[in-house]
Formats: sequence, structure tokens, C-alpha cells
Amino acid sequence: MVQSDKLIVIIFSLMLLVSCSNLNVNENKYENKIKNEIKNDIETEINVLENETKDELNEYGSSEETKYSKGETKTDCADKIVKFTFPPRRFEDIEMIEPIGMMIGGHVTPIDHQYYYPPGWKPEPEVEDLRDVLAPADGTVINIQRMPSFFTKIKNKGLKDYRIVIQHSCSLSTIYIHIYELSDKIEQEVADLKPSENKQLRVSVKAGEIIGRANSFDFSAHDENVILKGFIVPEHYAREPWKIHTVDPYDYFEEPIRTQLLSKNIRTEIPYGGKIDHDIDGKLIGNWFEEKTNWYMGIKQPEYWETHLAIAPDALDPAHIIISLGNFSEEAKQFGVKENFPNPADVGVNYGLVKYELVDYNYLDENKMYWDGLRFTKGLKAENQDLQVQGTVLLQLVDSRKLKVEVFSGKKAFEIEGFTENAKTYER
Repeated sequence: MVQSDKLIVIIFSLMLLVSCSNLNVNENKYENKIKNEIKNDIETEINVLENETKDELNEYGSSEETKYSKGETKTDCADKIVKFTFPPRRFEDIEMIEPIGMMIGGHVTPIDHQYYYPPGWKPEPEVEDLRDVLAPADGTVINIQRMPSFFTKIKNKGLKDYRIVIQHSCSLSTIYIHIYELSDKIEQEVADLKPSENKQLRVSVKAGEIIGRANSFDFSAHDENVILKGFIVPEHYAREPWKIHTVDPYDYFEEPIRTQLLSKNIRTEIPYGGKIDHDIDGKLIGNWFEEKTNWYMGIKQPEYWETHLAIAPDALDPAHIIISLGNFSEEAKQFGVKENFPNPADVGVNYGLVKYELVDYNYLDENKMYWDGLRFTKGLKAENQDLQVQGTVLLQLVDSRKLKVEVFSGKKAFEIEGFTENAKTYER
């Protein structure tokens, strides 16, 4: 497919993705926020696609970060213990922090980054709405990517959209996404960067130094000394090699910074920063990929997530089961489970058939008020809309790493007798 045709397909796919959300929340404010986050993050995925296409979809690219993720040695880095001595944004510029591990739209498997929101967050910011973004520790900016310009609603305001990778040691890096203005020092190095392009560079930054300005942005930390145990086969995530090294960022902040940031964190369960790896070998819980679709890589671009399935705890209310489907009636969607049972961590090979009725859900804050997704709150609990079943998914573990799956849109459990010829096999 020629590049122009590919962009048309991408645009059309994005329009489908953002057309609706699974959360029917008070005054639709959270729905709108989620739509914007899906749009922003899919822009990032499209940018990743651009690089993967150039490398025949076999590797993420040839950046310093990717080479290092595969075990090659980086130059000019020190293998040292690093602590973050500054927040990614000044405390007064943070309204709330959403944890890693959320599942939203095309993010079918749990998300590997946090979301930082400013007070008075707007989905379409003006220049005056932007606030400084800081380096959490001394390091070197090793890669800058510019997001595609044909989606962003801010393109006519003189703003751009960047992904920044900072290397802090031979093992530790941080990633920022949706930085709309770069610092002068960094801007000088990438002034000619075109949409969808990325550039390797080496720009030293100090802890607390302003690296750019943003509205809301993504932040994540990745430690090569850590390999997450909740991914049954880490090699299956080679599309995003940093993912298996994702850590709870709060563990790397010195006090009192850590406590200050946690006071803005809306997750109240340990680990406070969230969790993305939920696989248990021989159990239903965790991530699954349709058989013979290259696991996390997928086979369709940019909608690689269409062949993904996640059955995992809600990042905001871990007692709440989320069924995250890469393709439910032609779109990626997330649902609660009617009656929130059975616990997927208890479902093994000998359990038999599982019928999960799929329902929409809202969040209630500690005052039992519907959360609009725009304000800081604590004690969020999910509330299923059990009276409105959207469909049923039929599941059966046929082996410790093989799962038979069939989705029945618009049907209740009692209407389903068993699998049909449309059933598919998923694997770890």
C-alpha cells in the first residue's frame, strides 16, 4: 500500500476509535477526556508504525533506546543507582495523576505509562495553558520523536507534539509523550524534525531542568534491571521492548517528592503507581493474543491491537474485573463483568466454560458521587450497569497457555449454548 493510502486508512481507523467510549459517565466529561487520550495515544502508536514500517515491522527501530533494550551496550552512561529528585512537573501544576495499567480503547492490554493532568485541563490547549515539564534526574536526552501533525488539533497554534526519551543510567530511562514545546536547548537539536520523524541525539540535562512544556502528558520509567514476572513470555512484547522493564515510578522518587506526588495519585491500592503484568500461567487472568498473529505485534497496522485480549483488574479499582477486547463490533472496547464473577485468577484448565456478560461501568468517588474524570479524587470504585448487558464472551482454557474465545455481541449468557465455528484460539 502506498504511503498516502496508508495515511487514509490510519485516519479512518482513528475516527472509528474515538467515535465512542465505554464509559457512560456523568455529563460525559470523562468520556470526552478518554476520547482525547485515545486520540493522543493512537497518534503515538501511528508514529511507532511509521518507524516499524521502515524496518519491515521486525523491530521498533534503530534508536539507542531500542538497541539498549535488546542488551547492547550504550556509550557514555554510568551504571549507577539513580533517584529522582524532582517531579516531572511542579507540584502546583498537577491536578491528578492516573496510574499505569489502565485499559482504554486501542490500549487493549494495560498501559505502561502514567497520565499527568494540570488544573483546569483542556483537551485542546492554548499556548498559555501549557506548563513546564521537568527532568526528574540528571540524564541525557537520547531520542526525540515528533508525532504526526495531521491529527493534532493544536497544529494551527504553533505547537508541535513530541515523545522524549531520557537516559539516566545504563539501566534506567524515562519517557515523556505529548510534550508540545521543547526547551531552547533541545529545540536547537531537532528544529528540522518533520512529523512522524525521530532523531537520535545526546543532550545532557540536569535534575529539575525544564525540558519542555505540555498540557497533560504521559510519563513512564523503565529499568533494564527489572523484567516483569507477570508477562509469561517477555519476548512476545518485542514490538515495545521497554514494556517488560516498566516500573512503578514512585519507587524511584526521593522523599518528600514521592509523598507529594502520591497525594495527587488517584489509585489507592498497592502498588500505588499501578501494575501492567497480570499473567498467571495456567489461569485465565492476564493478556492473550489471537493465535498466529505475532503476539503483541499483531498482523494489522495500525490496529495491531485487534487481535489482543486482556482479562485484568481495573487500574482504579483492582477488585473490578475488566474485559478488554481488541475487536467488539468492529472497535476496541472495555467492559465490566456482570456480578463481577468469577475471578479470572481462579479460573484454571479444569474450570470448564466461563460466560462473562459484558456491561458498561462508571466510577464513584469516596462520596458516592459520579466521577467526571477531570478532578482529583480518592477512593474510586467501579459501578457496573448490570441491567444493560452489551454482549457475552465465552471462554475456556484448553491448555495452560491456550484459550478458546468467542464473543457474542448483544446476547445474554442464557442465549448461548456453546462455541460455534466462529470461536478463536488465543495464546500467551
